[in-house]
Amino acid sequence: MRVFGELETVVMAQLWATDGQGTVREVVDQLRADREVAYTTVLSTMENLYRKGHLRREREGKAFRYHTTLSHAEHIAGLMREALSDGVKDTTAVLMHFVDEMSPDELAGLEDVIRRRSEGSAKP
Repeated sequence: MRVFGELETVVMAQLWATDGQGTVREVVDQLRADREVAYTTVLSTMENLYRKGHLRREREGKAFRYHTTLSHAEHIAGLMREALSDGVKDTTAVLMHFVDEMSPDELAGLEDVIRRRSEGSAKP
């Protein structure tokens, strides 16, 4: 798991915002609402993300439709897991500090996930 580069982050965010999928043209059109970006730049970025395993693709006419291989939540969870395993001796203390910063709604959601996990259902 790795942190994305600047344009990779923007492209992935756009794909996650559209059900985790899109063509290069669709991504370019959405990004151009906020910034000037060349089609070829987005194409290269999406091809790089595909080669790195962050996207999969399927032919759609003359183009490819790209799909994220992980949801945004799964990606962030992987980054968190990596951060926690990167030389952290007391993961419980780190998690306690994280939980202390959660809103009441986030805390209720976490409690629900923990309850379901303890009952045998790991998926939120």
